[in-house]
Amino acid sequence: MSGKALLDQFGSLEDPRQSWKVLYPLAEILLCVLCATMAGADDFVEIERWARRKLDFLRRFLP
Repeated sequence: MSGKALLDQFGSLEDPRQSWKVLYPLAEILLCVLCATMAGADDFVEIERWARRKLDFLRRFLP
C-alpha cells in the first residue's frame, strides 16, 4: 500500500472526538502512531516522544 493510499484510508475514518477538543487531526495521530511503532516505540510515552521529534518532518507529506 502506498503512503498516499494509507493517508486516504486514515482520512476516510470518522473522528468521534468533540471538535472543540481536537488539537491534532485523526489522520495525523494515526500516522504518528504507525510510524513510531514501526520505529520501535512500544508505549504511549515513546510514541509521544517520537511524534514530537518527527511531526514537522511528517507534515511535509500530509495533504
